[in-house]
Amino acid sequence: MLLSCRTESLPGEAFLICSYELQVSAVSEAGEEIFGAEQALVGSNLMDLATCPMGDDQLARHVALAAARPQQPVTVPVKLRSSRGDELGMLAARITTCGPPRAALVTVTPTGFGRR
Repeated sequence: MLLSCRTESLPGEAFLICSYELQVSAVSEAGEEIFGAEQALVGSNLMDLATCPMGDDQLARHVALAAARPQQPVTVPVKLRSSRGDELGMLAARITTCGPPRAALVTVTPTGFGRR
């Protein structure tokens, strides 16, 4: 599958592609290093993988909107729910629209904040 997005929307190589229902449909190789193996992630719900200190509803809303229609990129803090969350600390998640077919592109970059 070949998806397109704005150049500024993809600041790094670690990303997930999510549907309007927040289901993970693809993971980059660099994303697998952060989130886990693609085979285990595809079909899972993003909210089972990550949490947002601003409120999980904010993360869910931004991803659903980006998957539904073209959106300007938004960056929110996220932390993994897995044991890797403490190891990686806070991540900056940049959320924007990609496609076709339309989906949300969630690019993550470690910030080092909250890392143990």
